[in-house]
Amino acid sequence: MMICSSFILNHTETTGQWTIYPWIHSNCNSLSDNDQLRPVLIPDIHPASAGITEGFSMCGGDFVEVYNDSSQIGVWDAVVTCFFIDTAHNIIEYIEIISRILKEGGVWINFGPLLYHFADMYGQEDDMSIELSLEDVKKIAFHYGFELEKEQTIETTYTTNPRSMMQNHYHAAFWTMRKKRTTTT
Repeated sequence: MMICSSFILNHTETTGQWTIYPWIHSNCNSLSDNDQLRPVLIPDIHPASAGITEGFSMCGGDFVEVYNDSSQIGVWDAVVTCFFIDTAHNIIEYIEIISRILKEGGVWINFGPLLYHFADMYGQEDDMSIELSLEDVKKIAFHYGFELEKEQTIETTYTTNPRSMMQNHYHAAFWTMRKKRTTTT
């Protein structure tokens, strides 16, 4: 994913510049051969159209290793997590780091399910997984100084061929939380 993201962000000149065949290797649940061989033009939105000229970060590596550093404390105005927080071994650690790296008044926007990637993995200590309910994730976020501004559940898919006979849907959590400002008296 990182290689593809980097390529699109750094080498795209127009919307729909690249043609990919994302379902070419999906032999199951096709209604027709054409569904499996259907091309998709990417990107659907040109990256430069977002108007972000500075302060955008995309790093290869483990989130904890990259952002759990003193140089990151209070640096970011916003953190966006999209289909991400459930990739944590320890979701509490992710929330703590997001709180730490945001400036006071900073915004955390999240979208995604809680399909914990390390659930049911047994063996080495590194494979531990903390799986919390959405209710508990929000309680932990409140503990780390977040206030909920907007919340809703959105039905969505993830890497799904819309023409497949099999459709997996998520009822994903979407929220905007703001890190509280500390008051001085």
